[in-house]
Amino acid sequence: MENSELYSTEALFSETIRNMAVKQKNVVGPIAPSPEQRLEIILRVLQNIQAEEGTQTNVYSQIVMGLGTVAVPNDPIAYMKFIHDIKRVQDILVKSNEKETVIFVTLKSLYDEISNPCKTPSPVMSIVLQLINVEFLPAAVKFILESGYPDQNLERALHTLCTWLSKWTSTENLGPLVLAFMKGLEQEQFYDILVEVTLNTIEPLFKLICIIGSRRSVFPVVHHMLIRMQKSPEAFHKVIPHAPTVISILAKDESSKQYLFPLISAFSALMDHFSGYDELYEPLRQALHPFCSGASYKKPLGCQSWSYNGSVALPLRSSVEKVGLYNLGNTCYMNSVLQALYMTRSFRNSVLSHQSILLPPLFFKLQVLFALLQHSKKACLSPNEILTLLRPPGFVMGHQHDSSEFLGYLLDSLHEQEKNGMVLEGAAQETPATVVQQSFGGQTVTVSHCSECGTKSEREDDFRELQLSFPQDADNQSVQNLLDYFLQSEKLCGDNQYRCDVCDRLTDGERITKIIASPTHLVLTLKHFRYDHTSQTRTKLLQRVNLDNRICLEGTFFDLYAAVVHYGSSVDSGHYYTFAKDTAGWFKFNDSAVSKSSEDSLHMLKPPETPYILFYAREDLAEPENLPCEGLSNRLRLVVSKDHSESERLPRPPLNRDGGRHRKDDDQPPPGCGGGGFNGTPGNMFVC
Repeated sequence: MENSELYSTEALFSETIRNMAVKQKNVVGPIAPSPEQRLEIILRVLQNIQAEEGTQTNVYSQIVMGLGTVAVPNDPIAYMKFIHDIKRVQDILVKSNEKETVIFVTLKSLYDEISNPCKTPSPVMSIVLQLINVEFLPAAVKFILESGYPDQNLERALHTLCTWLSKWTSTENLGPLVLAFMKGLEQEQFYDILVEVTLNTIEPLFKLICIIGSRRSVFPVVHHMLIRMQKSPEAFHKVIPHAPTVISILAKDESSKQYLFPLISAFSALMDHFSGYDELYEPLRQALHPFCSGASYKKPLGCQSWSYNGSVALPLRSSVEKVGLYNLGNTCYMNSVLQALYMTRSFRNSVLSHQSILLPPLFFKLQVLFALLQHSKKACLSPNEILTLLRPPGFVMGHQHDSSEFLGYLLDSLHEQEKNGMVLEGAAQETPATVVQQSFGGQTVTVSHCSECGTKSEREDDFRELQLSFPQDADNQSVQNLLDYFLQSEKLCGDNQYRCDVCDRLTDGERITKIIASPTHLVLTLKHFRYDHTSQTRTKLLQRVNLDNRICLEGTFFDLYAAVVHYGSSVDSGHYYTFAKDTAGWFKFNDSAVSKSSEDSLHMLKPPETPYILFYAREDLAEPENLPCEGLSNRLRLVVSKDHSESERLPRPPLNRDGGRHRKDDDQPPPGCGGGGFNGTPGNMFVC
């Protein structure tokens, strides 16, 4: 019976496809259904099954696999019909599956799909979970764990479920299944899997607590992850940038207090448990302050901690690693620029060694940041004080912004503050060059020529970066080509005529820019963003640029050493990160994550991942040695000393030297554990 039933269902799939092909007047023959059509096919198959008698258990395996290929439409009207059809499919499944054997066959098919590393099934597949009552989920998980699946399949399955949970709200049982799956893995002591998946998914899940429709399913999972991750602060620190926003939203809704107070308790306990990150915790402490007047929310983390084998990044860096910067809520535009400037060694040393009686606050905070990036023992730092002191006009906290605008504002502010300090200190009439001028300052002369009277006018300008435009309809440009294009003469005619003072009117003419003083470090911004007058938005030019390791500017050669990369399709969305090199090689600075990289990784980028700001060092520049801690001012040495003292107090996860899975009984709980153990939103919010 089962074979014939399976055959009839497959035949029905084929028949439905053929009917659709005829409707579309496909003269070539049957075609594979589009992702949008697959749900309609599945619905027809289920309606046919409903009309027949018998359990047809194997048929439901085909249904599960089919649901995994259904795409969620973007069009609002199509989405409304899609949700309606999903509800119909779900109702038929619930009515048709009353026997336990059918439920477990369906569950096994689901697990086979989500644990397959070669597949990325659609979250639509999760609607089959509605066949299972919530109280039976632990038994269903136990059935999966006792089926002898390899560890990598278990990790893949949990990661898929957590990813679905971050994107799909139409399956009520999805959140409870994730939580039950995590608890089942705890009982079997698969701590490595739990830690790895938590670190990969906790941030997008935490952000969803802001959304009422997701909160009920997501919150228990996120809370469980937070209070179980007691051996490393990494998961806790990933959500801190978004915590003030989440707390503010929960506090405004009386019905959300059931989520707010447990979150406050967890945050208070975790800050006590992972002490030594005062700067990072300050915005969170301010958000918690109205709720923490008493001691009732500072409860111990009275639950078993996840152990692991040390493969997860430690809170302390090794001697060869670089230090990352925490993302404080869409601050990747700032972090990427700060890391590129830090990797400009002569600029870094000039900042660190600069001494002044009237040292401006911004200058000192940049000194502190550079000193800690070089000498800290921590793996990651908070740039909160830079963010507080330096906010360009129009920049809004929590929103994505242009890294080039931030770089220009930062360098201008440093230059002006240092120059003003020289005047207040009574410097000579001709003030010396500022730190910014010494490292990035150059000069251009712009020569304009009137075609009618032959008059020439010249204007000299200082620059700290050159912005390179793309020629019209020119693909596969190199940086050298764009630089040459910038220095080409420009015809001034039509709507772009030249204002001649001698002729006293607009005339045709010509203009050319020349470099008269080259900087020691050349900063080039590739103008990928262009204003679209039709849509009245800034759009991104998705053109690939061939990066030249060496370029020539007016007879002077420069070598590439850093690049800020933008990943995304517009200036108001996406993500910024940085590639940079020193004597130890190339590194990739991606907010808190810093890793060894290669020059090839930078050159192989393809749109929408595009180099945006390029840093070149003059060929004849002798890079200085790193400034040793002994060369810092007393004030900065105290800052570094405090950092080292804090680092020594940080709990470090134990290492499993036998290479096997780290079980929960292998180690004693860390100090302070109390004996037996202890959040895609649209727009430019939460982009990074």
